[in-house]
Amino acid sequence: MKENPFEIKTPEQNSAQDVVDLFVDVFPDFYQVLEKGHTFINGPRGSGKSMMFRYIQPDCQCLAKHCQISELDYFAVYVPIKLTNINIPDLARLETHAEIILNEHLLTTYVMSNVYKSVGCYLGNILNDYKEQIWQYYNTDFRDVLSYCGVNNIVELPNDTDKDGLTMMELMAKEVERINRSCRIYCNKIALSKDTSIPYDGPIVDFIDFMKPLLVSLKSLPFFPQDKPLYILIDDAGYLNVAQTKVLNTWVSYRTTKDICFKISTQLDYKTHLTNNEKRIDAPHDYSEINISTVYSSSKSKYNERLQEIVKKRLKRYLHLDIETKDFFPEDKEQELKIQEIYNQMLIDYADPEKKYAGGDAARRYARPEYITRLQQNHKAGSTYSYAGFDQLVAVSSGIIRHFLAPAQEMYSLAITELGANEDNITSIKPSIQDEVIKKYSNNYLVGEFEKLKKDIDNNNTRQIQLEKLYRMIDSLGQLFHLQLTSNSSERRVFSVAITDTPDDEMNEIIDMGEQLGYFHKSTIGNKTGTGRNRLIILSRILAPHFKLDATSFAGYKFMDSAKLRMAMIDTKRFLAQFKFTEDDSSSVTQLLLFDGNNPI
Repeated sequence: MKENPFEIKTPEQNSAQDVVDLFVDVFPDFYQVLEKGHTFINGPRGSGKSMMFRYIQPDCQCLAKHCQISELDYFAVYVPIKLTNINIPDLARLETHAEIILNEHLLTTYVMSNVYKSVGCYLGNILNDYKEQIWQYYNTDFRDVLSYCGVNNIVELPNDTDKDGLTMMELMAKEVERINRSCRIYCNKIALSKDTSIPYDGPIVDFIDFMKPLLVSLKSLPFFPQDKPLYILIDDAGYLNVAQTKVLNTWVSYRTTKDICFKISTQLDYKTHLTNNEKRIDAPHDYSEINISTVYSSSKSKYNERLQEIVKKRLKRYLHLDIETKDFFPEDKEQELKIQEIYNQMLIDYADPEKKYAGGDAARRYARPEYITRLQQNHKAGSTYSYAGFDQLVAVSSGIIRHFLAPAQEMYSLAITELGANEDNITSIKPSIQDEVIKKYSNNYLVGEFEKLKKDIDNNNTRQIQLEKLYRMIDSLGQLFHLQLTSNSSERRVFSVAITDTPDDEMNEIIDMGEQLGYFHKSTIGNKTGTGRNRLIILSRILAPHFKLDATSFAGYKFMDSAKLRMAMIDTKRFLAQFKFTEDDSSSVTQLLLFDGNNPI
């Protein structure tokens, strides 16, 4: 059986060659990732952060650029946070100063052990050609720095040691891991004891006296790119505790970018931008920042092009198909013909000799909503609208690549099951299969995922209440937007709410939670008077099939104050009763944000 071309693998599961073959160059969209400097890369799960990090690691870069490691523009070290055990909640019981010191020690040693392991992994036996230089680094820089930080009994290697270069690099990784482990053992004692005065008698290391001098000396060794920076790729930094987050921010504030650049990915859940001394790091003063959702949700054509490249590469590699994406994911032709008929009629009905583009503008806005409205009138459930077709699937994915690949993986599996022994003949996925899967995916993304979230936080009453309010807000807005779509309002396609005043802390927390979980995008838009900006919350289009909305192209937004929006979190019926949908509906105006090529930020 052929491999599913849309199977989602973690970047770590792919070989360097697979990554290079499948990777689509997104760095013109996110150029800050490759630039010398500290960078925060923010985006929901599945938006491509880890794949970017995998591609810029040395093994992939050498294949992509056909060069040696010493010829690269940087040497990148991957440091995953999600799968670590350095986030120890009981350290918060210690005095603030002690908590910061021990958390910096844990984070520093964890990063450095990853550095030495990465060097050994990527250079391997090449290090044996530099045995003398590594021996010199070990006996001087490494031993001296560790001794200065209070580490005792560091073995001095004799000049005639039988250890090769790779073994010495592995030895340094193990030594740093040993220091990390001894501190974690102490932390476990704190966790098991009511007494927080248990003394810590181990070494203490930090960025200034330990990491920075060791990294600067290490990167001067001849097998590294000379006079080029080290990129430390901190993945999923939202999993750090508050103290560790402050430590990392302090490192960013040092501006060591000539030698060391931190590339930090988050799932929009970074806990604070304060440093150890409670000062704030700011962009662009201390770092640059990328929000993947904002970049891709503000440009339909850019995101569409990237997904076309991704799909074409996968089809060619796994199915040996050189085919257009729209041919592999065809639209429902019967539906599109009916929409085109409505479009053509509207060109005539809305024609205005004094306004050259009136007919085309109206047809573009109203043809598809009008088709959905007629379906609803003829079928009570309004569920026969098809979301098939590459462009619609791209729009529904709402700027998150995983929201395209995950449904496509299931679509392909169903298509293969249907073909049976004739799987070699697959050249497209039927619209009916596409539509069935994307509707199921959309429903599960809201209903199924919320059920999982509730189970995960059973013992947190505050979080439980917030989740319930968030669900109600999403459901209220989705129903509102559907009513708007099937009304005779002057702007039917609405996905956003502009809040005309300042929301309170509770509402801000719930909106932020919605963004972190991937249900909202956030932005700002100019207010009606032109004297300031309003906060904008945009419903993710992955929910379009669930609420029977039109995910494509032009969209409007609703102005409302936070009191009106608060009702969306409390009572959906009362919230909806606040709105009337008429041709003169002044609460809906043009929004040029999601998939319309303009960014209101």
